[in-house]
Amino acid sequence: MENEMNKRSIVRNLAGLLVVAVGGLLLLNSLNIIDVSSLIADYWPLLIIGGAMVIVANDIRSWPMAALIAAVGVMFQLRELHIITIQPWSVIWPLIIIYIGVSLLFNKSYTGKRVSKAERDDVTAIMAGAAVSNSSKSFQQSNVSAIMGGAVLDLRKTTIEKDALVEVFSFWGGIEIIVPEDVVIRNQVNNIMAGTEDKTNQVTNSKSPTLTIAGTIIMAGVSIRNTPS
Repeated sequence: MENEMNKRSIVRNLAGLLVVAVGGLLLLNSLNIIDVSSLIADYWPLLIIGGAMVIVANDIRSWPMAALIAAVGVMFQLRELHIITIQPWSVIWPLIIIYIGVSLLFNKSYTGKRVSKAERDDVTAIMAGAAVSNSSKSFQQSNVSAIMGGAVLDLRKTTIEKDALVEVFSFWGGIEIIVPEDVVIRNQVNNIMAGTEDKTNQVTNSKSPTLTIAGTIIMAGVSIRNTPS
């Protein structure tokens, strides 16, 4: 709880500094000290780098994605300052592919638990479709991956004792997670040119178990719902 409060404090402080900086720039512009329009035109990529800082401050485990976003921001900034002449978009795609590889190599549990593969119902869809219905009486974890394909994980028949994790990874694919109504959904999915849609209607209380859905999706979509689409 204390770590969570510290993390929120850091994110709030970063957001506060950003607001103060914007207000200061507007004030200097009103006093005709600087021309904000030309400043924005030259230094707008700093907003991308700032966004990367907020991401890593909010969740240190998201540092690979934050590093990718920061690298993109740095390249655009160097381009705006005429330090480099290459088109940043020409190297963004290779960086995304490298990021995907790093994510696959160093993909670790967001809860710190190590659940053996024999205890999991993993779903992998590569240029195809795959669906798994889990009925475990003590569900702990599943990994769902979709690369240019669609994956479905049905957890309606599972029992979660305290907390559980579904780790997702998708690139040009779609993932659907069907969850029971009596669990608290904790969404920690990182979206890169992608979207996570939560259509659940949960009925929970203070004793309800928590289902964390975490991971990274790139140019893809994740749908969390109580019934199949």
